[in-house]
Amino acid sequence: MRFTVRTGTDPIAGADATLLSAMGLPGGGVLQVGETHTIVRPADLSEITALRLGPETLTNAGVTAGQAIEAKRVMLPTAEVVMIAGDELPLDARTLVHALQGRPVTPGDMLAVDPSYADGDSHPVTLRIATVSPGPAGIVTAATRFVPESSAVPPIPAAPARRARDVAALAGLDEELETLTGWLTLLTSPNDLPTAWGLPKVAGVQLEGPTGCGKSELVGAAAAAAGATVTEVNLNLVFKPDRLLTMLEQAVKLAARPAVLFVDRVEAVAGEEGLAPFRTQVAAILRWFLDAVAERSGVACVLGVTSAATLEDTLAGSALLPRTLTIPPPDLQRRRLMFEAATERIPSKDLDFELLAARSAGFSGADITAAVVHASALATRRGGQLTTDLLLEAVESTVPSLGSVPMGEVPSYGFEKVANLSDVKQRLTESVIWPVTSPDRFERLGIDPPRGVLLYGPPGTGKTFVVRALAHESSAAFFPIKGAELLDKFVGESERGVREVFARARAAAPAILFFDELDALAPVRGRSTTSVTDSVVAALLTEMDGVAERGDVAVIGATNRRDLIDPALLRAGRFEVHVELGLPQVDARRALLGLSDVPFAADVDLDELARRADGLSFADLAGMLREAALTVLREGKSELIVDWPELDGALGRYGRS
Repeated sequence: MRFTVRTGTDPIAGADATLLSAMGLPGGGVLQVGETHTIVRPADLSEITALRLGPETLTNAGVTAGQAIEAKRVMLPTAEVVMIAGDELPLDARTLVHALQGRPVTPGDMLAVDPSYADGDSHPVTLRIATVSPGPAGIVTAATRFVPESSAVPPIPAAPARRARDVAALAGLDEELETLTGWLTLLTSPNDLPTAWGLPKVAGVQLEGPTGCGKSELVGAAAAAAGATVTEVNLNLVFKPDRLLTMLEQAVKLAARPAVLFVDRVEAVAGEEGLAPFRTQVAAILRWFLDAVAERSGVACVLGVTSAATLEDTLAGSALLPRTLTIPPPDLQRRRLMFEAATERIPSKDLDFELLAARSAGFSGADITAAVVHASALATRRGGQLTTDLLLEAVESTVPSLGSVPMGEVPSYGFEKVANLSDVKQRLTESVIWPVTSPDRFERLGIDPPRGVLLYGPPGTGKTFVVRALAHESSAAFFPIKGAELLDKFVGESERGVREVFARARAAAPAILFFDELDALAPVRGRSTTSVTDSVVAALLTEMDGVAERGDVAVIGATNRRDLIDPALLRAGRFEVHVELGLPQVDARRALLGLSDVPFAADVDLDELARRADGLSFADLAGMLREAALTVLREGKSELIVDWPELDGALGRYGRS
């Protein structure tokens, strides 16, 4: 973020609250400014782009008042050892900890320390930071050791490597991790920064996401980065309100600051399927818990819930939980990052992470780790390296823990079963397959790929058939939706159905949502005798416009009457690619006959048969062949082959040109 430097006072910098929120620092945080780091908090400034810095920070940063600079938010680790330049400490280590606690320190900083905590001289003492371990900079906490530069300090041991499960679960959650770390750092700060800065009382953060999406791993990593310990409150064995109250009371009472209390699966006691007879008491206990945490400095809570909508409004909308972080089921991109993270240290050969991600819809981080471990065992037993084939074998044998997420269908046939229709297949490939397999090509051209395709034409021309083949070619989960299936007479149910089918598709991405008979679901608004279809059209517009993030979900519609569909759905950005499937020409009819499994007599000329079938759709052709074959069975012929007499009879039934 670009700022203009203005003179202020040390040690806290000030910036506009709106800009800080845009940077992901609600309530403040740590900024890297020039060659140093500083704590920043919201302030009332005459200029929205001003950054108010004290003289000490200006000197350490190497900037001057009036200068335009670039400042960025950072997450600093806890400073375990801080070396002070010189042969001895200018003040005792305990005084330095008290004076600098909660402040960032950077090698080269010149800091004025008020020794008023100690007996004797109270004049400020200036010291220079030589090194910080682990570096390059860190936050001073009660556990930080200050030593003179001349002393021989044993090296700080490297932090233990995260478990493979944690690494996989956190892959792709960098933004969520940074945001949660910022909140926990603020709320668990040893010197009670919220009170010092005049911020309202806050208990913590609500973390929303399905079971297995990585909530526990995210809280653990964020708390570690904030220098706090995590106490997890297990609600699985809570059956009565008094038991819940006892557990939460003990958690608050025994929390050793800085601490994070993680209460997961809150819906198990407070949701619609929770302790139903005691719902009022449970809600009251949880509100008390939030109040108790908010009153204790250095303690924060994180409430984990599958869906915030299952909680009472007084709890989900509590001012003590001002922020809700949402972790969606791992999408295609995140699953790819998970596989990369989980296999990083394993000897492997040419792993196809894109294919693995596409074949693991519904997998959590734990599932991916389990699949990698299983594949590693197979590789060890067979004496080779980890390969894509071994991982695919392991994926096939792993049951997704996000099993509540419908996986859709993956049709068994591809474009090889589609007769002719080269132009149609090419347009569908460009609109659906390329955005998944080669998204960088669109980025280089500076365009977004088309995400909505409308197939239109007479009945029986193969619209549904070609879309199913497309799903197979793209390895995408296929969700066929009949337009009439979503219409419900009850207010709000149809719109909810639209939202749910998009949510299912996002969870199984890459996916194809196929709306057959789209004209029945989304007719021109104002012409229907009911308002239900108008509401459905509005819900479709919301989902397709990206107001709700669509992810790797392609939306395809099919209709026999394009003129009946609401025009708002047909513009660019929605169903923007229109592909007509008319009655097949002679070469397409010949191609379909060549793909048929019907046994023809030797004298049947398929070229002649294709010519005679002029005016028939693909569905008519299939029906004609079926009728001819049934005639052979009906007449009880010894040789089960279809000859001209049966074909002529079937053509007579289905019509000639």
